[in-house]
Amino acid sequence: MINVIASPKEIGDIIKLKQAGANSVILGTPFFSVRAVSHFDNETLKEIKKICIYNEIQMYVLMNRFFVEEELKALRTQLAYLKDIDVDGIYFTDMGVFYEAEKLGLQNKLIYNPDTIITNHLDVNAYLALGLKMCTLSKEITLEDMVKMGKQIKGESEVIVHGRLNMMHSKRNLLTNYMQFLNKDIDLRDKQDLYLMEESREEHMPIVEDEHGTHVYTGFTLCSFEEIEDLIKAGIRNFRIESMFMDIEAIVQIIQDYCKVIEDPERGRELYQKYQTEYPQENITKGFLYKKTGLVK
Repeated sequence: MINVIASPKEIGDIIKLKQAGANSVILGTPFFSVRAVSHFDNETLKEIKKICIYNEIQMYVLMNRFFVEEELKALRTQLAYLKDIDVDGIYFTDMGVFYEAEKLGLQNKLIYNPDTIITNHLDVNAYLALGLKMCTLSKEITLEDMVKMGKQIKGESEVIVHGRLNMMHSKRNLLTNYMQFLNKDIDLRDKQDLYLMEESREEHMPIVEDEHGTHVYTGFTLCSFEEIEDLIKAGIRNFRIESMFMDIEAIVQIIQDYCKVIEDPERGRELYQKYQTEYPQENITKGFLYKKTGLVK
């Protein structure tokens, strides 16, 4: 079964995403989630679980921050709570989360999402052998590499197919520090309409400063309508839509269009060209799908 994954902006969006064709939703929680589209407290998560069960949609929780020693108690408490409400998946980046989750018998709920380092099938199979639910392939590898990996992965893997991709994260408050350096009293925290622009490029790279530091995103929007068929044939069945910087109407439309391509791959080229034409401000491209990110020595 194909699994289309997206993030709601608010509780009411979950049903909209399901009706559009999504099979799973990713939910952020305060403190534990980095780069979450939205945050829900634990009581709300409990209510959302009921909604997900009723509407037959999987509930994944984002727990992708790195934890220091003083935060381990909070981590253990939160994992126990997620086990109690029976979430369907937990995205994590810090292997310390695996260590603590294994003690609770939660390893089969874990989705390893280390951002850039999953670049070969041997690593994926090694992590899946630990009992994990799924691994997210690096967003910087090519379609050719993904297809090769997919054919040799023994278990579930996920690919990010659409949206702005995170390219840099610093725990420092870079925007605030810059404003202080300029002696300007301007609050730039939690703004989603800021961007960087290099002198030699036309791309606008969104930049966000929040409680976790500063995040810079790609100056392009990844779009993979034409590549879905190859990924499915390779055995990859989980496709995530990065919902940051989109309103719910846009997310719903994107899900519907990917579902169309999953049913009829011939429509891929048509939809890709449509998005390029109708959303020029989004700089629709194929990202790194056909471009190596490093030089071969």
